[in-house]
Amino acid sequence: MKLLSKTINKFALPCPWLIGLIVACLLATACGQHDHDSHDHAGGDHAEAAEHGEAHEAYEGHNDHGEEMHASTEHAEHDGHADDDDAEPGDGHDGHDYHAEGLVTISDDMLREFDIELAAAGPNRLHKEVVLPGEIKFNRERLAYVTPRYPGTITGINARLADEVKQGQVLATLESTETLRPFEVKAPFTGTIVAYEITPGETVEAGMPLFTVADLTSVWADLRIYQRDLNKVHQGQRVVVVNGHEGPQFTGTINYIAPTIDEHTRTGLARIVVENQGGEWRPGQFVKGSVAIDEHRADVVIPRSAVLTHEGDLIVFVQTEEGFELRPVVLGESDATSHEVLSGLKSGDTYVSRNAISLKAEMNKGSFGGHAGHVH
Repeated sequence: MKLLSKTINKFALPCPWLIGLIVACLLATACGQHDHDSHDHAGGDHAEAAEHGEAHEAYEGHNDHGEEMHASTEHAEHDGHADDDDAEPGDGHDGHDYHAEGLVTISDDMLREFDIELAAAGPNRLHKEVVLPGEIKFNRERLAYVTPRYPGTITGINARLADEVKQGQVLATLESTETLRPFEVKAPFTGTIVAYEITPGETVEAGMPLFTVADLTSVWADLRIYQRDLNKVHQGQRVVVVNGHEGPQFTGTINYIAPTIDEHTRTGLARIVVENQGGEWRPGQFVKGSVAIDEHRADVVIPRSAVLTHEGDLIVFVQTEEGFELRPVVLGESDATSHEVLSGLKSGDTYVSRNAISLKAEMNKGSFGGHAGHVH
């Protein structure tokens, strides 16, 4: 640079054009050096950036791999959780399996309060049956019409409809229209006034029914026999007479088969004498009679009241050391009152024979609450 300065000073005055040339060369040289430096710097920056970019890519690749592993772990955990959700209730967190949810413990006091009865499973007979419609009627052998022996006028009435009367009790007094003398009519036997057709001061003829007295301690169940069943039903066969689903039930035998066919209904008649000490059976009631026409002996027979349904299965409650266990059963032959059990219950098992529905209700309460059924 010193030499250049001296040269410029030496030739500045005589050669102004030379000065311009020299200045241009100096500027070009300076610019070239600057470009070279800039290029070197830029190349260094580029290399550094490239090196940094490779490291960054490697880092990003590491992150991608890590994220992929993390996502895979999360997916596996999620799948595991899904598997837990799909598991059976007995395999999950609550610790209740079907057996636990089907077990009810209940105190003796609650058994009595719910009127739950127990029985031991064992053999019995089932009866192939035909079911016949029928009606309760008065036992006409214990029915009487109270009539006056003479024509007369009613002077007193001592009994009314539905009154219980004793044999020989005076039911009414009359005055003879012929002799004007008083006389009485009396109950022929102990029974109930089921009809009376008189008013005070009324004049009646001899033999006119004034009262109807019935002994309702026994009634008739008259069943109609369809013609297709006429050859199956015979005197002496066992019959279960029922009055509705929750009504009374009577087991007896056929006492009488009518020798003719009713011309209006074209049916035969089977009659059963029904004991009625409690008055549950009332003349005029419609009933059904299940007539046993064949018998079948089975090793395990239980009443219909013992069998319930649960989640599509037929079940009974069986007493165990832990409580009452809900046990699925397979049924065979049945009749009006009983079922044959083919499997699920063996002879000697103690089971709930009546009001098993109360135990099922308690079991459902326990299930809804998240616990097994415990009643104290």
